[in-house]
Amino acid sequence: MPNAKKVVILKIDDYDVAVLKAKIKAAIDKYFPLANYFQAGDKVLLKPNLLMPAKPDDAVTTHPAIAEAVGSIFKDAGFPVVIADSPGGFIDSQDMAYIYNECGYGEPAKRYGFELLNPERSVLREGIPLCWWADGSFKIINLPKLKTHELTILTLAVKNLYGCISGLHKSQLHINYPQPKNFVEILLKLNGMVKPSLNIIDGILAMEGAGPSKKGTPRKLNVIILSDNALYADFAVGRLLNIKDDAHPLIKAAKERGMLDEKELEIISDAGNFPLARDFVLPSPSILNNIPGGAVNILKAILKFYPRINFEKCVSCGACGTVCPKKAITTIKGKAVIDYKECISCLCCAEMCRFAAIDLKKSFLVRIILLLQMFSKSIVTGLAGLWRRKDARDKIQK
Repeated sequence: MPNAKKVVILKIDDYDVAVLKAKIKAAIDKYFPLANYFQAGDKVLLKPNLLMPAKPDDAVTTHPAIAEAVGSIFKDAGFPVVIADSPGGFIDSQDMAYIYNECGYGEPAKRYGFELLNPERSVLREGIPLCWWADGSFKIINLPKLKTHELTILTLAVKNLYGCISGLHKSQLHINYPQPKNFVEILLKLNGMVKPSLNIIDGILAMEGAGPSKKGTPRKLNVIILSDNALYADFAVGRLLNIKDDAHPLIKAAKERGMLDEKELEIISDAGNFPLARDFVLPSPSILNNIPGGAVNILKAILKFYPRINFEKCVSCGACGTVCPKKAITTIKGKAVIDYKECISCLCCAEMCRFAAIDLKKSFLVRIILLLQMFSKSIVTGLAGLWRRKDARDKIQK
């Protein structure tokens, strides 16, 4: 297909580094030859999703085996390899060393000689404070984790580029763009600025439900997704998971701007029939995407999701207050307290809580909509079951 945007989906059942390296290298050699993207003297930067200190089995971060396999491919090809990310609220070298080690990156980095970079300096580009290592000095290999996200519904290749923004500057952007439809504008702008050379999404152990952190639910999908186009990689994942474009704010916005064309998407897969997971669980705020925009605007005062502290789980670590863009969270008597007059429901606090101590609360109308949605699904499922049983009886009688 001429001018096709290729997205390759590989079936890989676990994080065996040798298997990952062999299958990813074969896909790169066939569909994205290194000579087409890299030249002698290029320095390669692996950009995983290292949202917070978390173990690989939590499915919060990109599995270190992915970075090890991909990094060794480029090292074998003669390119120097570094690893970098800028998690929310973490800037200095001591913080980053802790994150790299907790996420399982310290040991393979030492073994292969991959330098682990810090986001302590920023450079301003088109009004966005990027980490110094995202200024064009490196060819970026984007290594996202396939997860749900309570603000953007999914966090994939394009959303992972938000980690190229330096430290707490991300919080200011949440103030400027508090709603998903506005926030995705920044993501689309970042995608055009950073332009990763390759995107390799970790979907072997994905996350569904209340992602992207400790309140989400790990789910085995057994896939790795590769593309040289981050936006089309995300587009293809929607097909993989049976998610409508209108339910994914980033894809909806990109289509409205003519940045995506269904006819240009070419999916090459050995993972079986599509969709791979019809029952992939999206976060609660996704229901708002099924309500007409005009109705949402009229009812926005009562169609609300907002964070609430679970005092039984809160350990008063202060991370939520640090990342809150409006500084609406303070510690009182050893527990975090939210000032709802200042809260903009960006959910940064819930995203960065390592202890799953911030719940997503729903207004009364939202709870009613969710109940109706569950009820309607039960009716549809019941009718489908009755139809299958009737069909089976008819076949027996014949």
